[in-house]
This record gives sequence, structure tokens and C-alpha cells, in this order.
Amino acid sequence: MNFEPDDDQRAFLDAVEKLAAGHAATPAIAERLQTSDALENDLAQSGFFEAMQIDELGPVAATAMVMALARMPLCTELVASALIAPWLCPGRPRPFAVLWEHDDAPTRFLPVARTLIRVRAAQVDVACIDAGDVTPVESLFAYPMGVLKQPSAIGWERLPDADAARVRDGWRVGLAAEAAGCLGAALDAVLAHVKERRQFGRPLGAFQAVQHRLAECAALVAGVKWLALHAAGSASPLDAALAAGQAQEIARKVAYDLHQFMGAMGLTLEHPLHRWTYRTKLLASDLGGAARQFTAAAQAAWPAAASTAPEGTT
Repeated sequence: MNFEPDDDQRAFLDAVEKLAAGHAATPAIAERLQTSDALENDLAQSGFFEAMQIDELGPVAATAMVMALARMPLCTELVASALIAPWLCPGRPRPFAVLWEHDDAPTRFLPVARTLIRVRAAQVDVACIDAGDVTPVESLFAYPMGVLKQPSAIGWERLPDADAARVRDGWRVGLAAEAAGCLGAALDAVLAHVKERRQFGRPLGAFQAVQHRLAECAALVAGVKWLALHAAGSASPLDAALAAGQAQEIARKVAYDLHQFMGAMGLTLEHPLHRWTYRTKLLASDLGGAARQFTAAAQAAWPAAASTAPEGTT
């Protein structure tokens, strides 16, 4: 697969990056979770989330957009808006939240969501919700988290023609893309720090041990980026599961190394590093974590194994 964007995709991604740069100067807030109504308004009016359904752009450009916007310290809902809603429930208002199997599970973006998607095995439902339907939950993960107050009172609408497996595949691709964006931005912040921070009269980044560990982090993050883009282009359940599994597999190691080299500064509320790494911590447990994704990949590669797998592992 050729990962080099064509002219249409490059123009689209340039516009995405321009929008992100326009919000980069947002004043830092001394909170782990930092959102922006202005960013949400710009995203709502830009039409960027229609990219997946545009022939000249498609799912690869939409996935690259998720990566680019996930690099922002500001937190906004991306995956469902970019990779699922355009074909599953077009026209529904964003932001979206997605419930997997359990109606009472704490769910990211639920407190700000206007549309809720629920996936249970092969069944997909959708509902309109507002803040009154949700109890916000305090969290360290730098996402708005919440639970439904009365799941049975939600006005669910069954989507009989929806493909639940395709929803899972899109979510896996988006999970990998968001993780790649978060970890890529975190890595860049640490690289800038080690160039300036001096120890024993030399920049911290001049020490070979530091270089080796950061080079490994860079290779791991780049691998997830390319796996996500490949999965978006191939539309393969195997590729989607591998991309998500690899993203979840590397998350802890990369986050640990980055915080090691940033020091205590990376945990201060004024510096954005912890926003990216704490988001990645939650992404690493999504859909059951890396082991579940690799099991799904094995079942996609060897379908005969699926008949003996425990229920729910895909």
C-alpha cells in the first residue's frame, strides 16, 4: 500500500493541521482534562468528519485526521465521528459515545455526547441523549467520563442493517490512530525537553542510553501509525485487530519511558505530557486490551479457531 497522500488527501490534512494550529495557543488550564467549545464548533462547521464517505479522501484520510487531532492537548471526540458515524448513522449530531456490551459501564465522552451508539454482539442501537441522562464520573484519564443514570429509560433505536463487526473494526482502527497521535505528540514534547535539559554540562539527549530508548519509542509509535493507516486502507478485520493490539501493547512501555525522561515536569498540570499518556492508559484497556485484540486477530487469520474461542472474545 502506498502511504504517501495524494494531492486531495494532502490538501485535506493541511486544512486539518491548520485548524489544529489555530487552537494550539489555547491557554493552559490547571486541569488534566482540557476541552474547548471553540474547537468543537470549528470541527462541527468544517465538514472534516465527512471525509470517510468522500471518494477522493476515504478512510485513510479520515484515520490520518484522527491522528493529527489526537496530538492536541485539547480533548475532543474523534473516532466515532470520523470512522463509524458517517456510514452507520449519518446526520446524527456529534459528539458520540459508544457503549460496548454493558449499559452501566463508565464510558468516555458520555457526559458531552449528543448521540449514543450501543454495540451488543451482533446488535447495534443508537439513541439521542443529553446531559440529564448521564452522571459524570471523576477520572484520571483526561477524558470526560460518565455513566447512564437509567439505561432502561434511554430511547434506543435498533439499526437492523448495521454491521456490528464493521463497527468494531472501525473502532479498533480509530483506537490505534488515536493512540499513535497521543504518543507521537508526547514523544515530540519529550524530544524537545531532552534537547534543552542539561545534565553534567551536556544536553540530556546527548547521552547514548537516552537516545537508544527514545529511538525505540519512536520506532514503536511509527509502527502503530503505519499499522493503523494500513488497516484503514485494507478494511481487513485482521489488520484492524493487529493495529489496535499493537497500540495497546506498546502503550505502557512508551508512556513509562517518556515520563522517565521528562521527570516530574511531565506530571504537572501545566505541562500537556500527562494528558496524552493518561488518555493512552485508557485506550490500552479498551475492548478488553491487547490480549483480546490479538485473539481477534488470530481468529480472523485462522477462522477455524473462532469456533472454540470463549464467547465475546471478538
